[in-house]
Amino acid sequence: MMRLLVAFLSLSLSSAFSVQPKTGSEASVSTRADFVSKTCGAILSSMLMPTSALADEETEIIKPSPSIKACDRDAKNCVSSANIKQIDLYSPPWTFEVSPDEAFARIKGVLKSDDYHYAIKEIDDEARYIRAYVLRREADQDEVEFLVKGDDKVVVFKSSERKEGGLPDLGVNRKRIDDVRKRGAVFELMGGGATADSYDGGGAAARGNNAFGQLKAFYGLQKGEGFQSVFEEEDE
Repeated sequence: MMRLLVAFLSLSLSSAFSVQPKTGSEASVSTRADFVSKTCGAILSSMLMPTSALADEETEIIKPSPSIKACDRDAKNCVSSANIKQIDLYSPPWTFEVSPDEAFARIKGVLKSDDYHYAIKEIDDEARYIRAYVLRREADQDEVEFLVKGDDKVVVFKSSERKEGGLPDLGVNRKRIDDVRKRGAVFELMGGGATADSYDGGGAAARGNNAFGQLKAFYGLQKGEGFQSVFEEEDE
């Protein structure tokens, strides 16, 4: 296609500046100049328009996949399933036996039914993600996020103060998360509340009855290996 356009342009320019009988009139010069100008403009337009259209078709905004972030280490009013090594900021993910879509519908239903406390700001049905502002002492003071991970059949989440520096929440964010779980009616705490010291003779001091210990117990049981062989790098 490009070769044809170049050939056409060359032919047009050649025709425009070909030797013509001398008439002594400047009109022929003006006519040739107009012809060249119009021809070049038309050719350039035909070359640029398809390129522009193609660029528009190929331009695609890639939206990042939603994720749940951990609370900052020094956060006072925050709880997240991502803070697995900080027990004061951690709450275990939820498990469920229903379909991922049903699990997500349950969470949406809880938040939408309580529009006094929750103001939904974002819903991504494809990713099964929802974010909402929450009333505490004042409107929109806190924020909650829930993400249903269909492949793992778990719900991860975060509840936090939108602007840090407020008064201590006295455990409100943690209680809020648990309230949504209970009202959803299909969710259990990851590992069923099992902790590392529940196995091999017990001993919280020796096994670490904390968030990381709960993860060891849960993932170890899922693999049938016990908690000892999971996350071994953390024990070394």
